[in-house]
Amino acid sequence: MTNRTLRHALIGYAFLLPNIAGFILFTLAPIFFSFLISFFDWNLFSGPVFVDIGNYVSMFAGSGFWNYLGNSLFFLVIVPLQMVIALSAALLLNERLKGSLLFKVIFFIPVVLSVIPIAIIWGHILDTENGLLNTLLLLLGGTKIAWLYDPAWIKVGISLMAVWQGSAFSTIIYYAALQGIPDQLYEVATIDGASRWRQFRSITLPLLIPTHVFLGITGVIGALQLFAPIYVMTHGNTGGAHNLIVEVYLKAYQEFQVGYASALSWLLFVLIFLLSAVYWKYIKKKAEYA
Repeated sequence: MTNRTLRHALIGYAFLLPNIAGFILFTLAPIFFSFLISFFDWNLFSGPVFVDIGNYVSMFAGSGFWNYLGNSLFFLVIVPLQMVIALSAALLLNERLKGSLLFKVIFFIPVVLSVIPIAIIWGHILDTENGLLNTLLLLLGGTKIAWLYDPAWIKVGISLMAVWQGSAFSTIIYYAALQGIPDQLYEVATIDGASRWRQFRSITLPLLIPTHVFLGITGVIGALQLFAPIYVMTHGNTGGAHNLIVEVYLKAYQEFQVGYASALSWLLFVLIFLLSAVYWKYIKKKAEYA
């Protein structure tokens, strides 16, 4: 390596150094620290006490953990609903119908809004007494539903909000992917006599597999980390929507059981990793047979 090449390399690494240092200090180090502290009993006010795998054992031994895990898994229903609604909307937008530009703007609004104001708005929509949704139910001859208080409906109410917001982002991604499919493929299929449904099954769906993978994995991660809508819409009284990430928050920032919260966080990470890996393997297998 010449002196000039070495100098250029050092200059390049010097520009990268702030980002590398920031990643190590504020991302990598906290990750390793959280894993280390998951083997300690620590309340922030006294010294940490090594308990080996005690936090993990007590986690699985508690009955509440399985309820929170079940609630977290329930929210996974958000992912396929988002993808189906988003793909349907993207297909309509791709038809270049009159007024499609207006609909593109409307679909994009939830993407640019913060989750907090959206959760507040949906909290009013799902209000038991004066909410828009219950008003519509009454007009249709139904009865009022305590969307955010009834344990049987609270997860459904929060899922409605999450599907609405997530479908907007997914619609944009699907629309961009549809724009990348060559029109010649559909023209050849039409000449061969393939119906619109056949073209959708044999051309559109297979070519959208990378998009399915991206939206599926990010959707699983988002569903298992659903926190802000739950906490805001229920005003902290999560009840039947109390999931693993809410439990992490309560244990860490209200009960100050930092070691237990870290152990729970790592379990959540393993769960997300396993579900993402299974989804990836399933989609890859489907792609091979497509």
